[in-house]
Amino acid sequence: MFSNVLKKFFTDVVQYENKVATDGYFARGTQMLTQIITVIRRSNDTLLADAFGAAALMVLLVASLHLPTIG
Repeated sequence: MFSNVLKKFFTDVVQYENKVATDGYFARGTQMLTQIITVIRRSNDTLLADAFGAAALMVLLVASLHLPTIG
């Protein structure tokens, strides 16, 4: 068993055991990034309205949390 490890370590072969598992990792990351960019480009019209809605919800949350200290 130890001789097999030494053979793998000292040979110039570039076949790693983990190469198959990690081969498509970076390709998946760029694919996800392009999908996110595509979604943002398609929803350009509603993106601003959604941001205003989220801001309004946050203002309502902060205001409702401060209600007990007013009275």
